[in-house]
Amino acid sequence: MTITDRMLIGAIANNPANYAGDGEWRYSITQKLLFFSKAATPDPKDHEPFFALPALDPDGSQRREHAFRAFIRRRWPPERQRELERFAERRGWSLAMELKYGGGALEDYEAEEWQYVVNRELRRLTLEVRKRIIDLDGEAGGEAQPPDPTHTPEENPRTR
Repeated sequence: MTITDRMLIGAIANNPANYAGDGEWRYSITQKLLFFSKAATPDPKDHEPFFALPALDPDGSQRREHAFRAFIRRRWPPERQRELERFAERRGWSLAMELKYGGGALEDYEAEEWQYVVNRELRRLTLEVRKRIIDLDGEAGGEAQPPDPTHTPEENPRTR
């Protein structure tokens, strides 16, 4: 089965990247497929060559929170930054990054700008994995899988 970019994006976006805890998404080099494994319930493919996929927000890293805080400092006025910081103090940064309709702090246009940043990072990580898969296929003498351009995240509507 060909691994699409959409499959990679989903695995990267939802990867806890903590094998000892919630688990991690991996790529089986010999079977050329994605699988999920964790120490509590290991997958049989753990005994074959694999590499762990990167994660958008690994468990406990607060990577997205740090990126969001840097993003609002560069992008929005100090007054709005303070509002978001106050919201985050009360309800947490994870919720502050969400739309108001879902209980979060962001207006539609703000969520759209933030989503563009998240999607750009997902694309970067996906290309990184795709390159590694192609390199591994080349080393093994196999046929490389070309990138699947039909399944990339939407571009920012403001730049269309």
